[in-house]
Amino acid sequence: MELSLSTASITPANTNLTRSEQKLVTHPPAGSVKELENGGPAAIYHPSEETQAMEQTLVVTTTWVGRSQSPDFPRLAEITAGAKSTLTTSFETFQSTLSATDPDLASKKYGFTVEADGKLKVLNTAGQLSSSEIQRLTDLLNESDDLKAAANAFRDASIDMVDADSPWSGSYLGLYNLTKENFASTIDLAPMLKRAGSVPPKEFSDGLFFNQLAYKGERATRETEAAMLERRAAQRFTAQA
Repeated sequence: MELSLSTASITPANTNLTRSEQKLVTHPPAGSVKELENGGPAAIYHPSEETQAMEQTLVVTTTWVGRSQSPDFPRLAEITAGAKSTLTTSFETFQSTLSATDPDLASKKYGFTVEADGKLKVLNTAGQLSSSEIQRLTDLLNESDDLKAAANAFRDASIDMVDADSPWSGSYLGLYNLTKENFASTIDLAPMLKRAGSVPPKEFSDGLFFNQLAYKGERATRETEAAMLERRAAQRFTAQA
């Protein structure tokens, strides 16, 4: 079947519609307007603690790292070990002589160290010495030239060794600031010279040089390291910055 379309039968697109006089009135569901008027906000924003923390002012912390180990450290450690061996021999000789001349003092437990001026100082670590005995023992220690020289040699060598080490590598001795001024308050030479097995294990361990440094030593800082490097500027070994 054929379908014939004629343009005469199509209503024009611009046909004018007749305006109605009836007004349109909306009728919302009962109670909906009232609910909207009295209702609160649909959502309340509460910033999280994490967001508040991100808004806080950042604090910049500067960390002191310190020097690396000096290439001279192995040589200085060997010198220190040799000085300790000499000091051990000298102290044992002194103790042997003391047993013969002053047995009352030889039987007492005591320590000793080196003061800033190089004199030997008695440490009444066990509380077994009277003030008069401390003075007698102090005189005898300083009258022993070999012992006094050996103690001073060890002190100086150990300070060199600590200065040459690093606070973050090597043997970590560089964590501490050891000087002639604080040596006497840091190192007791007597327990350090005890031979393994001659005293209880803990006493032997506590007397080791590194452990005494860790227990009583002054911690190094940026300022103490700078002062040390300045003192060492004319020395042969180089403490690497």
